Amino acid sequence: MFRKLLKYDMKEVGMVMMPLYAAMLVLAAAAGLSMRFSIMKGTRDFVASTVPGVVTLILMLVYGALILGMAVMTLVMTTRNFRDNLLGSRGYLMNTLPVTTQSQVLSKSLNGLIWIALGGAASAVSGTIALLFVMRRQDWAEFFQTINEMFGDRMSPWVMLLQLVILFVLGALQIVTKIFVSISIGNLWRSKRGLGAVLMFVGLTVLQTLISNRLTHLVPDASISYSLMGNGISMVFGMNSGDAGLFTARQMGFAAGQDILYIVLFLIGTIWVLRNKMDLQ
Repeated sequence: MFRKLLKYDMKEVGMVMMPLYAAMLVLAAAAGLSMRFSIMKGTRDFVASTVPGVVTLILMLVYGALILGMAVMTLVMTTRNFRDNLLGSRGYLMNTLPVTTQSQVLSKSLNGLIWIALGGAASAVSGTIALLFVMRRQDWAEFFQTINEMFGDRMSPWVMLLQLVILFVLGALQIVTKIFVSISIGNLWRSKRGLGAVLMFVGLTVLQTLISNRLTHLVPDASISYSLMGNGISMVFGMNSGDAGLFTARQMGFAAGQDILYIVLFLIGTIWVLRNKMDLQ
């Protein structure tokens, strides 16, 4: 039953998101072709006062706006899916199904995570498509050579990519669950429930920032922000920290542990509010 519920949630959000992904891929290809045409004309100045340059600039602006709109729409649709199906007019119908509140919340959270990940993948693929029209084989070779020289032999780009993917997934899931608990608590207000949800979200974010700053002072060598600053300086000046990735195992565990703890707390809070305050059963 959980799979059917997740499939229903994904279908509801996908009806809006899939056309956006398709439009983004088409615009990326069009922008790449336009840039390629400008190069064939003998100039790499895409914003030059020529027809190809103006067309390219317009396509790139629209493409950038579409990526931003896609990110906003992803959050809007996942939030609406949660609110309408659990707190809105469809809430009573959804909760007559033989599915627990925990399954309902987990389905909505996983649905949000999947669409955030798909949005990131679509952005990466569309950007690669645009570059394929512009960059030659020699350009790609120089690009990867620069990456290898920047990170050095002892810092693997693949390990760094894996670390960033893990942090992205946990960070995205934390944002989704924080939105859900904020909406649930804000819905307890008799009026202006949207304002209540926004204030709750802002309050949780401020609290997390204060906790993070405090932990950074207590254990600075385990902080991701500390590592980003240090490794960033090292890469700029050609120094190598000696680690295989961008973060050490301790830093990854520290950051992932915080995210997992917040995710669990937000899920527990959402489930508790829905079960004890909203009378959904």
